[in-house]
Amino acid sequence: MAPDIRLTKKLTSATLGQGADLIGVAPVERFAGAPEGYGPLDYMPSAKNVISIAVHLTDGVCDVWGEYTEPGKTIGPYLFYGYGLPNLELGRIAHWAARRLEYLGYKSLIFPPTWRIASYRWEGLREGEPKADFSHRHAAVAAGLGELGWSGLVMTSAFGARARFNSIITDAPLVPTPMYQGPTLCQPKRCRYLCVRKCPAQALSTNRTMEVNIGERSFTYSHTDKTRCRYGLGALVKGSGSYGGIEIPPGPGQEEHLRGADKQRHPLDQAMRTDSKGIICGNFCGRCLHECPAHIYSRTDVKLRRSRKG
Repeated sequence: MAPDIRLTKKLTSATLGQGADLIGVAPVERFAGAPEGYGPLDYMPSAKNVISIAVHLTDGVCDVWGEYTEPGKTIGPYLFYGYGLPNLELGRIAHWAARRLEYLGYKSLIFPPTWRIASYRWEGLREGEPKADFSHRHAAVAAGLGELGWSGLVMTSAFGARARFNSIITDAPLVPTPMYQGPTLCQPKRCRYLCVRKCPAQALSTNRTMEVNIGERSFTYSHTDKTRCRYGLGALVKGSGSYGGIEIPPGPGQEEHLRGADKQRHPLDQAMRTDSKGIICGNFCGRCLHECPAHIYSRTDVKLRRSRKG
C-alpha cells in the first residue's frame, strides 16, 4: 500500500493540535540496527512506520533547576513540569493518536514514555545493559526530529535537549519524514563536554563511547554507566537535587552498593519519592539535560545565518 499523504497530513495536524510540539514518521526499515527483540517488527510484524512525538520542556523550568542551597534555585518545577507532567501528556497524546488510527482500521501500539514499567522485558531477562522495551530516543532520531548528542539525549534544532518523546508503532501507510540533515546540534568541543563534567554521578565519559546506526546515519556518543546514573536519578548523590548524598565507589557502578545505598536515602528524599509514587517527579537529577547549551547554540547559529543572509 502506497504512503497516504492525506492521512499523514491529517494525523500530523491533529496530533500537534492535541499538544505535541514535534511529530515525525520513521519507516520500520530505519530500525534495522535495533537490539534483537526490541525493534518495532519484534512487537508488531505487520508494522510499517513508527510515529515519534515530542513535548518541549520550557527554558524557565530547566534554568531554575538547582540545589536548595543556591539562591533562586529549586528542583520542584522540573520534577513536575519537566518530568512528571510531560510524560503524562506524552502518554495522553500518543494514546489519542493511536486510537484515531485504529478507528480508521490501522493497528497501533504505544509504549509508556518512561518509568520502570517501560523496561519490563529487560527487568525479567537481565540480558546485556539495561534498556527500555522500546527506545523513544532512537525513534525520535529515526523520525527526523533531531540527532543524538554526546550525552545520549536527543538534540532538536528548536529545543536542544529540552524535550521528551513518545512513540507509536503502526501499520498505517504514512509518508516518512526525512532524517535530520541540518547543522550539528551537539558541539561537545565547544562546551568542553559539559554534560560529562556536570554529571554528579560521573556516569558519562569522554573516551568510552557507543556507536549506533539509525537509517542512513551513524552516531557516536558517550557510554552511560546506567548503574552510576541511577544514583542521580534516585536522589542518592549530591548534585542531583537531593537533600542527602552518598559517596559512590570509584570505577564502574556496582549494583550491590547501589542496593545498599538505596536503603540509606535521606528521609526527605524518600518522602518526596513516596509522595509522588513515581508519577509526579519520578526521577531526580537530569543535569545533563538542564546544563546542555545545545538550544542556545542552535538558536544563536540560526540568528547568525539569518543576519548574514540579510
